[in-house]
Amino acid sequence: MRSRVAIPVERRKYQRVVLTRPLPGRMGGARVYVLDASLIGLRVAHQGTAPPAGSPCRIEFEWEGRFIELDCEVRRNALHKLAKEKSEKSIYHAGLSIVGAIGDSDAALRAMVASIVARALDEQKANARGVPAEAAQCFQTGKGTDYLRCELVSGTWRRTETNRAEQPPNGFTVSAEESRDHVQMLCDTFSNADDDGRQLIRMMAELSISKAEGVPTRRYVP
Repeated sequence: MRSRVAIPVERRKYQRVVLTRPLPGRMGGARVYVLDASLIGLRVAHQGTAPPAGSPCRIEFEWEGRFIELDCEVRRNALHKLAKEKSEKSIYHAGLSIVGAIGDSDAALRAMVASIVARALDEQKANARGVPAEAAQCFQTGKGTDYLRCELVSGTWRRTETNRAEQPPNGFTVSAEESRDHVQMLCDTFSNADDDGRQLIRMMAELSISKAEGVPTRRYVP
């Protein structure tokens, strides 16, 4: 029997990532499509087959050959697109809160979220105002409780050692074990990035300093 892993409270502030292509999946015996995801929740599209808000459910889907099976609670369920003809079916969107992961689904979900963020960072390379591909690869997985908060204040970077993992709105927080060169590269990248690029850097930084095991960050070696 596959084990069920409870989702830790420390994830409550994680941002969602939008999937470029919805992933087909099953909720119970019904077909659904995963539209976006975070480490604590999912948004799915369905044709009126999801249970009402407050109900438990289990969702299954695959990402790049990895099977992900999650126990969830329906937080909201609303009509998204009303059918205009008898041959059509109305489309609903449901927000799911993840309460547990089956087997290695927790690690697979982390890998999926990190991959989407890293891919988006890489794509910023094509934008002159964006983030170079190296930025997605320079994060070191943080296992301790010592962090470095970097904040851009009036055009100047302020770096503070801290034991708080929160991401500041005007910068980012990474492991204190990051090298000085990597931190400087991230500061330069953040300074030159647009709003979307800065948000992606914060999201990858969040993943890199998560206390849970199996954070699939990529290490950049010049």
